[in-house]
Amino acid sequence: MEQSRRGLDLNKQASVVLSLDFGTKKVGICIAETYTGQSSPLPVLKNDDHLFDNLDKVINEWLPNFCIVGKPKEMREDFKKAYKIFYKKFEERYKISIIEVNEDFTSQAVSKDKKKRDYDSYSAVLIFEEWFNQKNA
Repeated sequence: MEQSRRGLDLNKQASVVLSLDFGTKKVGICIAETYTGQSSPLPVLKNDDHLFDNLDKVINEWLPNFCIVGKPKEMREDFKKAYKIFYKKFEERYKISIIEVNEDFTSQAVSKDKKKRDYDSYSAVLIFEEWFNQKNA
């Protein structure tokens, strides 16, 4: 009874989430879960001919229930085209629900020490946290 008074929902289901920070050169990636909001950055993937082969490995290892992808409100035309191609291919290949989250300020929010390594994956963490905080506000 004490647990429920503190707001802990014992009936809440945990889902595994793949969070992505899409870029035309690199894709930041993190794995997270929805019960506690814990997240962990994974190694950045190059956005090249092997991107989806590398995503296959991540998805087969973590078996996410759905995906969150950061989407800026304003996009250059070349970025918009690349994003649409990526989104469509991801959706067709994995048959996983995708939730788009505004990512306009995530890159600026990544601390300088984290920018040195896996910068884009820390942006993916912030994209997940933005979604998680909005959902649980």
